[in-house]
Amino acid sequence: MHPVRLSALLGLALAAACQPAPPAGLTDADKAAIDSTARVFVRHALANDFAALARDYYTDDAIVLPPNAPSVTGPAAIEAMFKTFPPITAFELRTEEVEGTADLAYVRGRYTMTMSPPGAPAIADSGKYLEIWRKQSDGSWRSTRDMFSSDVPLPPPPPAAPPKP
Repeated sequence: MHPVRLSALLGLALAAACQPAPPAGLTDADKAAIDSTARVFVRHALANDFAALARDYYTDDAIVLPPNAPSVTGPAAIEAMFKTFPPITAFELRTEEVEGTADLAYVRGRYTMTMSPPGAPAIADSGKYLEIWRKQSDGSWRSTRDMFSSDVPLPPPPPAAPPKP
């Protein structure tokens, strides 16, 4: 082989060897930990224990982006937002996708729930969610960003009042 060509090939091989390793992906244990924490969310939601939900599911700097409302930041605001929901009597999360690196992941899924306002008919809802999760220093996973939206259309606005004569 020509010496110049050999030098070029060796140079390319050396350059390739010096590239940083790609980030490690999520392990099966990471995915199981995220799934387990999602089950904790469901348990707390069904118990209408939103203080525990905010504490056990979200990071201290978490931001939730609920539908038809401003975003809320931090556990106290997240707890207050969930307390505005009527009592939740049925709730299910169905994860459809989990991807990420060793310390950051996103989860995409679907939810179904039933809320039962006192003295009113039950409200069935279903929709989708997208979350960003961060691995904590103790090895647990917590949601740091959470966005969800309903598939159920909003009710139509009431009819306009007739014009006054």
